[in-house]
Amino acid sequence: MAATGAVEGCATAGVPGVLDPYAIGVISDIHTGSPWAKQKYRTGREYPWLPEMPRRMVREILALPNPPATVIGLGDVSLAFGEPGDYELAAEVLKPLTDAGIKLVLAMGNHDIRAEFLKFFPGYDKTTKVPGRFVSVVETPHVDFILLDSLKEPKPEDRGKYKALEGCELGDAQMKWVEETLPALTKPTFVCAHHMSEPLKIGKLCAKSPKVVGYLHGHHHHWMTNYIFNGYSDRARPIRCLGLPSLGLDRDVGWGLFRTTPTKAVLECNARDFYFPVKRPASERPAAWDGFVSDWAGRRITFEFA
Repeated sequence: MAATGAVEGCATAGVPGVLDPYAIGVISDIHTGSPWAKQKYRTGREYPWLPEMPRRMVREILALPNPPATVIGLGDVSLAFGEPGDYELAAEVLKPLTDAGIKLVLAMGNHDIRAEFLKFFPGYDKTTKVPGRFVSVVETPHVDFILLDSLKEPKPEDRGKYKALEGCELGDAQMKWVEETLPALTKPTFVCAHHMSEPLKIGKLCAKSPKVVGYLHGHHHHWMTNYIFNGYSDRARPIRCLGLPSLGLDRDVGWGLFRTTPTKAVLECNARDFYFPVKRPASERPAAWDGFVSDWAGRRITFEFA
């Protein structure tokens, strides 16, 4: 199912090619990288559909009648171990978005390395809200997005080891910023990070903050919905959280598109494919994989602004 056009009442509706300020694209787990033979830290397998699949997703976003004026990314820009070649290729894949005038803001994931990322995506160390981390606030007309940095970088001697990528953290300074910022919000806001809220210990804080309308994350490479709530008292408040798929690596493949109004944000799930990382001929693709795709394609998830 193709992504739909601009929301009713949007000034850009009916003007092909004009960016929609009320639309926000959400991508995650881009995982672009050099071919296996050129990798310093070997990933263990080839992904022959990369980087064409994320390129296809970028073309889809740009082919909308009114592409979103903003695209946010929820981490794991690198294929695996944060090599410079990964970010060079990712910058090439994503460049058509910024060339079209789209504001692109990316978060860090557990497969990223900040210093290597900065070589091809400069400026995050200057605009961050928390020194030493890449924390961004992305403003749009109806709703804002806070992109947190949950990357726990491996020690230099552990580069190239998957075991070293399993952790996540916000750190004391970023947690302090979150604790001060969320209760003071005056505009509907999504809190976003690469990891789910539970290991970051911010779920209850999000649900307790009146202007936080939802939580978005990546990491698991599949569409998933849940709720965060702050207990069972009379003041308890559940908010929806949504996990995004990979832009092109494996498991659920696709991207999300928000359409916003003053009272709600509706996200459409643009499910495009499913891969499971095992070696098999294309002719042996299980039919069940297409079922995973069709179950999510075109699904819409509504976040109401109280």
